[in-house]
Amino acid sequence: MRAVITLTSSESKRLIAKAVVQMPEVKKAMESAYLLISDGTTNALIYQELTSDDGIKPEHCAIGISTNGVLCVTSPTSRQMFTPVFYKGIPQPKRSFAEALTDYHPDTVVIKGANAVDSQGFVGIITSGFDGGTIPKIIGPVLSKGLPMIVPVGLEKLVPSVPEAAKAMCGARNIDISIGADAGMYCLSNTVIVTEIEALRMLFKVEATLACCGGVGGNEGAVTLVAAGDNELVRYMVEYLEENIKGEPPIKGNRGNCEKCRYKNCRYQGLKEKELPDWLK
Repeated sequence: MRAVITLTSSESKRLIAKAVVQMPEVKKAMESAYLLISDGTTNALIYQELTSDDGIKPEHCAIGISTNGVLCVTSPTSRQMFTPVFYKGIPQPKRSFAEALTDYHPDTVVIKGANAVDSQGFVGIITSGFDGGTIPKIIGPVLSKGLPMIVPVGLEKLVPSVPEAAKAMCGARNIDISIGADAGMYCLSNTVIVTEIEALRMLFKVEATLACCGGVGGNEGAVTLVAAGDNELVRYMVEYLEENIKGEPPIKGNRGNCEKCRYKNCRYQGLKEKELPDWLK
């Protein structure tokens, strides 16, 4: 049986979050090791799924963010970050990523979002904080210890080639003008990618194909997939999506403060709110 399904950006994030928390390696990490969850909107939904804490608002759980027509960085005062470190299923609010990663457990898992993914298995992670962001804090221990890094990323972020994108997105020194933050991009190849396709396979044992993307009237960033599998499994998938995924509210924007922004190549850096173009206000 085949089913055609369209998921908005927020619906995709919720679906992926539900799949990630059911992964055997995530369950094992919650039982006997560390689970480290980086900031980000999809990761905030993963945190919700793990803890049932609906007080966490995804738009307040990101540092770098694509919103309001620009790549941007949220204002520190607007952030409501969740506890990123779990040890044997218990949140560790006083323990950092770096501290957790020095305490070696072979079943430790890291979850890190991405800004781009391609069909060759590469993911791209934008960095615009001048300190490299999260990746420098984790990549050494992750690679040297062979820990899995799970990357939940929706197919709305599919690009032809992440390596080529990373070459182009080459950092503030090499960018002359920008509508938004002047960023660099990491290109990583040794991660466990979870898109809508993997999520549907994990949760419902169906094989999905990306058919088309985009739309209007709330379908901006939406993906349409064709899922095929056993009749009962496909029917169950459709019913589950209708009951648990469809209708997920859009994640609100959270643009930073342009007047206090430090990204000097952005055309709007240093401008007061009243000086911004209408589309950015």
